[in-house]
Amino acid sequence: LGAQLCRDLARAGATVVGLARNTARLDALASELVRYSPSSETITCDVGDTDNLRKVLDHVAETHGAIDMLVNNAAQDPGIRLVDIGEDDFRHTFDVNFFAPVAATLAVTPSMVERGAGIVVNVSSDGGRLPSPGPGAYPSSKAALSAFTESTFFRLGPKGVRLHVVYPAFMATELGLGALGRGLRKPPRLTRRSVGTVSRRILAQAGGPSLEISVSGLIDAAMVFRSLMPRTYLRLRRHW
Repeated sequence: LGAQLCRDLARAGATVVGLARNTARLDALASELVRYSPSSETITCDVGDTDNLRKVLDHVAETHGAIDMLVNNAAQDPGIRLVDIGEDDFRHTFDVNFFAPVAATLAVTPSMVERGAGIVVNVSSDGGRLPSPGPGAYPSSKAALSAFTESTFFRLGPKGVRLHVVYPAFMATELGLGALGRGLRKPPRLTRRSVGTVSRRILAQAGGPSLEISVSGLIDAAMVFRSLMPRTYLRLRRHW
């Protein structure tokens, strides 16, 4: 999804700086980006190292000017069973899925507030609002990200900074396919989306008044069902 967002933004004429750990993939992506936006680039960065992440964001602002839009999309799932998972696995998951976007948001929003404009997009997970059976590290980190985004949305919105939390449905990315390989049941067809579809939805709604960017109406309906019939929902969810 991150690579697709970079491509779509570059095609729209934005200067894009993509961060990730895999240098080879970044180099391949950079060659695509510069065809549409010559000033775009990629930088190898493990966002879980928040000290380095802040330095990279400072470098981006110094090189390209103030950051107008931040997309926190990086995520990781430890893929460890409940009987085997440990506290360190939770900490690492939160380092990438929660503390990295928090650090990045806190780094860029002061400048946005000063200018009275800016967009922050935090990609959460439907598992954060409707967690499936499992060890809980991934969904709890995403639930924390959603809560952080909503809280800061109330404070920063009146100052011109638009914050969004994305619920992207199921995508056949490495992360999604890995979960299926570990036993997650294949989601219903109406809850599956391509990265292209999710990217277009994000970019169509980013900067608008809504906090949530939700890509699956069926999952939104499941949220209502859970509120109205919690016992029935939990009984069904135990087996899904």
